[in-house]
Amino acid sequence: MAISVEDAQSVQRTSVRPVTVRWFLKRTLIGIAILMVAMGGLAWLTYASIDPDLDGDLAPKAAKAVRGTAQNMVPVEL
Repeated sequence: MAISVEDAQSVQRTSVRPVTVRWFLKRTLIGIAILMVAMGGLAWLTYASIDPDLDGDLAPKAAKAVRGTAQNMVPVEL
Protein backbone atom coordinates (compact mmCIF):
# COMPACT_ATOMS: atom_id res chain seq x y z
CA MET A 1 0.00 0.00 0.00
CA ALA A 2 1.79 3.09 -1.25
CA ILE A 3 0.85 6.67 -0.57
CA SER A 4 0.61 8.87 -3.60
CA VAL A 5 0.63 12.64 -4.00
CA GLU A 6 -3.15 12.67 -4.37
CA ASP A 7 -3.57 11.08 -0.89
CA ALA A 8 -1.66 13.85 0.88
CA GLN A 9 -3.69 16.70 2.33
CA SER A 10 -3.17 20.08 0.78
CA VAL A 11 -1.27 22.55 2.94
CA GLN A 12 -2.88 25.93 3.25
CA ARG A 13 -0.59 28.77 4.16
CA THR A 14 -1.98 31.20 6.67
CA SER A 15 -0.55 34.64 6.86
CA VAL A 16 1.11 35.51 10.15
CA ARG A 17 0.33 38.92 11.53
CA PRO A 18 3.46 41.00 12.05
CA VAL A 19 4.35 42.14 15.56
CA THR A 20 3.44 45.80 15.92
CA VAL A 21 4.33 48.37 18.55
CA ARG A 22 0.73 48.32 19.78
CA TRP A 23 0.82 44.53 20.22
CA PHE A 24 4.16 44.73 22.04
CA LEU A 25 3.00 47.49 24.42
CA LYS A 26 -0.25 45.69 25.14
CA ARG A 27 1.52 42.44 26.06
CA THR A 28 4.09 44.35 28.11
CA LEU A 29 1.42 46.17 30.13
CA ILE A 30 -0.46 42.92 30.75
CA GLY A 31 2.78 41.27 31.93
CA ILE A 32 3.63 44.17 34.25
CA ALA A 33 0.11 44.12 35.70
CA ILE A 34 0.33 40.38 36.39
CA LEU A 35 3.76 40.84 37.98
CA MET A 36 2.53 43.69 40.20
CA VAL A 37 -0.49 41.71 41.40
CA ALA A 38 1.66 38.67 42.14
CA MET A 39 4.35 40.60 44.01
CA GLY A 40 1.77 42.69 45.87
CA GLY A 41 -0.04 39.55 46.96
CA LEU A 42 3.22 37.97 48.09
CA ALA A 43 4.17 41.10 50.06
CA TRP A 44 0.75 41.25 51.71
CA LEU A 45 0.85 37.56 52.64
CA THR A 46 4.33 37.98 54.10
CA TYR A 47 3.24 41.02 56.10
CA ALA A 48 0.07 39.27 57.27
CA SER A 49 2.04 36.27 58.52
CA ILE A 50 3.99 38.37 61.07
CA ASP A 51 2.49 37.98 64.54
CA PRO A 52 2.73 41.38 66.29
CA ASP A 53 2.46 39.80 69.76
CA LEU A 54 5.52 37.63 69.25
CA ASP A 55 7.61 40.38 67.70
CA GLY A 56 7.89 42.40 70.92
CA ASP A 57 8.99 39.41 73.02
CA LEU A 58 11.53 37.94 70.63
CA ALA A 59 13.22 41.06 69.29
CA PRO A 60 15.20 41.99 72.45
CA LYS A 61 16.34 38.37 73.00
CA ALA A 62 17.59 38.13 69.44
CA ALA A 63 19.41 41.47 69.69
CA LYS A 64 21.10 40.39 72.95
CA ALA A 65 22.15 37.09 71.40
CA VAL A 66 23.75 38.84 68.43
CA ARG A 67 25.60 41.29 70.68
CA GLY A 68 26.81 38.46 72.93
CA THR A 69 28.21 36.40 70.07
CA ALA A 70 30.01 39.39 68.60
CA GLN A 71 32.08 39.78 71.82
CA ASN A 72 33.07 36.10 71.82
CA MET A 73 34.36 36.09 68.25
CA VAL A 74 38.04 35.35 67.68
CA PRO A 75 39.75 36.57 64.49
CA VAL A 76 41.06 33.80 62.26
CA GLU A 77 44.14 34.27 60.11
CA LEU A 78 44.01 32.62 56.71
